[in-house]
Order: sequence, then structure tokens, then C-alpha cells
Amino acid sequence: MHGREAIEAHYRVAGARMAGLPVYNPALTVELLGWRAVEGVGALGVLITPWCMNLFWQPPADAELPASGERAVLSLPSGDYECTLHEDERLGRHASASLCSPMQDFPGQAEARAMAGEVLRLILAVPEAGPEPSRSGLLSRRALFRRALGGAS
Repeated sequence: MHGREAIEAHYRVAGARMAGLPVYNPALTVELLGWRAVEGVGALGVLITPWCMNLFWQPPADAELPASGERAVLSLPSGDYECTLHEDERLGRHASASLCSPMQDFPGQAEARAMAGEVLRLILAVPEAGPEPSRSGLLSRRALFRRALGGAS
């Protein structure tokens, strides 16, 4: 598992190239929130950048997954999340799922961190015992944000 600092450094370099683009929000900085190992899954967190917010997933090294650029499903007790796989010389194999882009609706880092924290809380939540929830489809980005903002899913 790569450390949070290495991942953030990688995206800060990318940020230097993004700084002049209209999608870049200068009120935000690169931050990987909640980076942690999750048993059987690998490691994950929410990556905040001035241009996007992504679920960032590093699967276990021995995981059988499709090639870079293909989609893979991250299965958690809270649901299934479709991610795009990437292969990078410095970060190795990792995947991301777009949560928000562009980031212009966030006036500052505190608001972006609050949203990222709520997303983490929701995706890492273990459902209460009861009837097995339907897993007939992937949880959409819209449904995840609706939950994070307190609406019905």
C-alpha cells in the first residue's frame, strides 16, 4: 500500500499542470482523506483536488482485475462501486470513482473535507442486521451524494 503522502505528492504535480484551467478551484488543495487499509479490499480514501473529488482505491497486489482503463467493482458492505483502473509507474495499480467534478461548488477546503468525510462514512458503513439489502445495481454517484446530503437513496 502506498502512503498518503506519496499519493498526494503525485496529484500535486498534476495540479501544477491543471492550475490555469477553468475547472481548477484555487481555494482547494490536494488531500487524501481517510486513507486506510480495509480487510479484503486493499486501501481506500477520498481524494480531494482543486479539480475533482474521487474515491481512490488501491486493490491488493494479488487481486485479479481487468487491464488499466477498464472498469472494476469495489464491493463493500454498503454497496458496489464502479471504479476505473489505472496503472502508474509511481503509484502502481489503483482505481478511482468520480464523486464530484468540477469543484467550483466548494468555497474552501473545509467544505470539501466535510463532504469527503460524509462519503467515507457512508461507504464504510456496515448495514444493520436485518433483511439482506438488494444489490441489484451499482450505487450511482448521484445516489451516494443524495445520501451524503441527507436525502433518500
